[in-house]
Amino acid sequence: MKRGLVVLDPDEVPTEEWAERVGGLQSRLADERVDLALVYGDVFASDDIAYLTNLCIYWNEGVLAVPADGEPVFLTKLSPRVHPWMRRVSTVSRIESGRQFGALAAKLAEGREAGTVGLVDAPLWPEPVVAELRAALPGWELRELPGLVRERRAVPSPAEVALLRTAARVVGEAADTAAGAVLGTQDRVATVERIVRGAGFLDVQVNTADATDGAECVQVTGQYRTLWVHASRIAGGAGTDWAGTLQDALDRAVAAARPGATGADLAAAAGPALDRLPAGTDAQVTWVGQTDLASAGEYRPATADTPLAAGAAVAVTVDALLPGGGYAALADTVLVTADGPERLTAAGSAADGEAATPAASGHDTTSTNGAARPDGRSAQ
Repeated sequence: MKRGLVVLDPDEVPTEEWAERVGGLQSRLADERVDLALVYGDVFASDDIAYLTNLCIYWNEGVLAVPADGEPVFLTKLSPRVHPWMRRVSTVSRIESGRQFGALAAKLAEGREAGTVGLVDAPLWPEPVVAELRAALPGWELRELPGLVRERRAVPSPAEVALLRTAARVVGEAADTAAGAVLGTQDRVATVERIVRGAGFLDVQVNTADATDGAECVQVTGQYRTLWVHASRIAGGAGTDWAGTLQDALDRAVAAARPGATGADLAAAAGPALDRLPAGTDAQVTWVGQTDLASAGEYRPATADTPLAAGAAVAVTVDALLPGGGYAALADTVLVTADGPERLTAAGSAADGEAATPAASGHDTTSTNGAARPDGRSAQ
């Protein structure tokens, strides 16, 4: 459950940009000859809906209905009691509540000529919801659509880049602070929570893992507005050869994060450093787009051949299973530009980000969510 601050501030994202986001999807629907697009979201994966409307599905699940022409309608199982709040913090004016998405969709279709319904990012939909919609919309064709919204989110707008820089500064500071002091695990987590939640993040996740030589890995993933950043640091690793080598590997991988580069290219760049890690180390280089950091890339992992898009924000991670079973990771969030990578979460300065780290191997981990900013429109 998310429990941070929700803000709709025209000084951050201009009003016209929200309309452009919906309009961009509607243009694609016209190309695809789809009459109505449905975008599914739940508390684990609702960023497409947030991107289009700023709606926060902090609990339960919902479906955003976007007609090829007209205003979006949000279908939700949440009580009408929360409608005033949802309208206040979003660009949606019509919200329909009910126990079943099928009944809500049937009501929405009343009076319309049967046509084509497109399920955006269909592979991520729960099958029971799809079956419910199919049964409730006889005569309509239900068609699977690719990640049309996520594709648009991959390259942030100038307004989003500004928010990413703010988010990265905070997450980088939190990771640096938590890893830079002599603290116990719980105090490291508490330090991150205090800094990130206090800066107005909507969500924050903190993971820790035991490395070796008394070192500990601290990983921070935060959601600020509708954007995600990630950073990973090693606490207590000073003086250990492997920690310095891992940092060298990350530096090399980040330097290779240019438009068109693939995960394989980043791994090749880091190779000379990875070769210097202790014998028996299992290390890898990965990247995850900020659009997929909510699930650490688990829902949509980038393959070794997936190219980096110009203007994309990604988390680059080097992680390692060390001899003896310890786990360590270093990561930064990077803006991929034609002039070279901009390290948003650079240690000791602005923001640092990283690619989500699959908490390999059953090491101790801790998690969280997070929080707030006083200005703007609304709070939760």
